[in-house]
Amino acid sequence: MRIRKLLIILLISMLTLNILFITKVKASSEVQTDESNVEQESVSEETLLYMQESTPLYVKAKVVEAGEPYIEEVSTYQIKYQDVRVEIKEGDFKGETLDAKYTVSYDLEGKIEGYPLDAGNTVEIEVPLIDGQINMDGEVVVHDIDRSGYIILLFVLLLVISLIVGKVQGLKAIISFIITILAIFLFMLPQIINGHDAIFITILTSVIVTIVSFVIIAGVKKKSIAAMIGTSGGIICAGIIALIFGVLAKLSGGQEEAMYLSMNSQNIAFDFKDLLFSGIVIASLGAAMDVGMSIASALDELKQKNPNMVAKDLFKSGMNIGADVIGTMTNTLILAYVGGALNTVLLFMVNNVPIAEILNIEMIATDVISALAASIGVIFSVPITAMAYAILNNKKLIYDRKSRNLHEGKRSLNL
Repeated sequence: MRIRKLLIILLISMLTLNILFITKVKASSEVQTDESNVEQESVSEETLLYMQESTPLYVKAKVVEAGEPYIEEVSTYQIKYQDVRVEIKEGDFKGETLDAKYTVSYDLEGKIEGYPLDAGNTVEIEVPLIDGQINMDGEVVVHDIDRSGYIILLFVLLLVISLIVGKVQGLKAIISFIITILAIFLFMLPQIINGHDAIFITILTSVIVTIVSFVIIAGVKKKSIAAMIGTSGGIICAGIIALIFGVLAKLSGGQEEAMYLSMNSQNIAFDFKDLLFSGIVIASLGAAMDVGMSIASALDELKQKNPNMVAKDLFKSGMNIGADVIGTMTNTLILAYVGGALNTVLLFMVNNVPIAEILNIEMIATDVISALAASIGVIFSVPITAMAYAILNNKKLIYDRKSRNLHEGKRSLNL
């Protein structure tokens, strides 16, 4: 009954936040529409006609014929291309068949090559328009490969394997995973884009995800409550440490992705220092949740086996268990960050840049501090979880809900 009530409250809260968010988006879109109308009135008819003629059309298409890749000399470089025939699959020009060009190589020297296209592949093409019609004299370019189908297939495979191996718990894990994704993409990121404080929104999202996930997976128990407290405490510690050392190391958050974001969002003023904090908190959330639940579950099992354990014993056991858990979990975070920055590190190493100088480069220093701050936050989740569980379960006796003094449906002394 308590679980049902809590889930209803959480559902109502999330629906309320969604309604507020949708209302705000509609209001902001109306303002933007009014602004665009004013701007459009000030633009000359010739400019509008030119913009309409020169605007390319991006649509999905299916490759019906694929030629062999060939090398073409461009200035002093060699670039590998492939000519394909595609059929448009959507929009006003659905069914039209066009010849397109696909760039197979990713760099000017041909050292990085992609996969050539095959008949049957789905791609996104860039079609030149003139007067609202396809410009047959222009060049149709394959903009990118449509990979959404393969991502969906992999996600379905994850669901099936989770259900087969985990059964009921696997289903709960899937629901928790979906809620986490929705919370990030439908609540956290839109709120940050709308100008809300990134630090507050990220912490709020993390706490909501933690509570909902643990309630779904373990229910409302002292074990799950302790795990919630430990996880929330760990990610907050990670964020605080990241903020402190980000200021000390004068990290601006201006990495390559941030530069592209800044150039393509001129109407939105992002605080990239706050976004750096948000990234660290979200990156450490999964590991902190794992550690928090692991410690709480282990202590709960010990308490069930030995009801006479008091807070001091439980806390000591939690710290001993945590010592083994944090070793592998810290490695997981460090290796994840190293893997993400592998190409960047190799770039500097092949140019004989000393390790000390590599660590001083802001983008590398940002990743290193992020990994270390997240790892420290995960470590902090161990004592916080152990302390929370110990305080919640300080009583020496645990009473069973079902009486053991039953024998063949009748009460007995069961001595």
